[in-house]
Amino acid sequence: MSKTLGAGVIGMGWAAGEHFKAYQNNPHTEVRGVVSRTREGAERKLEELAASGISVSGVRVYDSYLDLITASDIDVISLTSLPGCNVEQAVAIAHAGKHLCLEKPVALNIGDLRYVQTELAGSGIKVAVCLECHYNPQVRVIKSVLDQGLIGEVYYLEGDYYHGIGPWYKQWEWNVTCEQGGSSLLSAGLHALDLVMWFAGSEVTEVASFGCTGPNNVLEYRYDPNSVTILKFANGAVGKCASSLEYRGPYYFPFEIHGEAGAIRDNRVFSLKIDGQQDFAPIPTIMLDSGDVTHHPYQDEIDELVDCILEDREHPLNLDYAARVHEVIFAADLAAAESRVVKMEEITQ
Repeated sequence: MSKTLGAGVIGMGWAAGEHFKAYQNNPHTEVRGVVSRTREGAERKLEELAASGISVSGVRVYDSYLDLITASDIDVISLTSLPGCNVEQAVAIAHAGKHLCLEKPVALNIGDLRYVQTELAGSGIKVAVCLECHYNPQVRVIKSVLDQGLIGEVYYLEGDYYHGIGPWYKQWEWNVTCEQGGSSLLSAGLHALDLVMWFAGSEVTEVASFGCTGPNNVLEYRYDPNSVTILKFANGAVGKCASSLEYRGPYYFPFEIHGEAGAIRDNRVFSLKIDGQQDFAPIPTIMLDSGDVTHHPYQDEIDELVDCILEDREHPLNLDYAARVHEVIFAADLAAAESRVVKMEEITQ
């Protein structure tokens, strides 16, 4: 575990800063190269990081991502480009034999997802897709309660994502487009959908979904920024995931999970297995209550990716795992477009 891995970052935007910090904080990695749409943008981000106390010593700024991925001293790369670039660049990284930390979404349609899966299969690289909410303490509390069976067999789950993304975020410029944002779920709501699926512990079999845009479309989205998706699971449970990028209120990421012996509501638990309990009991933890990427647990996800590289094991949030989440999103978007229930075999076969 003493080897120092060279890290590179492609796309020096908002989230890239957290990837950069995570590599610099890990004892087995150091950032050796970065690249962005413009050299000036990459240099500006490095200056910002240095001003915050993060070491940028020895970090080279490349003019082409192809030059970065073929550099002999770079072993692992974070891909934080615009979503529309992910397919081409992820495949190129795999062909170069570099390990990959990939920002979501992997792809914006099922054909491109299958292409990435095909090209990365057998590459030997380790992949982590940024579904980093798995590492949030509130999420870990919920998963622990479920794993211990404190609310019994689960039959109903809700996880919703309410986060207005407008001109106050730089990403709004491209997030409103079909070519980069894709859909409400692909843009950001997939974090909630992913967790509903993970908590359910069962495969999705059927999907229904509806979307809408506010009557005046004040945020100028070119796809429905609001959606409600209903899931049917193989074990008989049902789930619901709402996603709103047009929401005008404080960031809100609520959960409601019902089991035969109790319920979970955000960080509060009620269990019939606890004798004498009269009401929901809060569990103090760090909540999923901010859209600021500095609040997201990138450090934990990247630390695990580094361990997976050094120990030669697969990351739990690997491409196969992320593909199943994306398949459900594509089913939901198809269901909304055609106003019908979509069976998952339509997508997966």
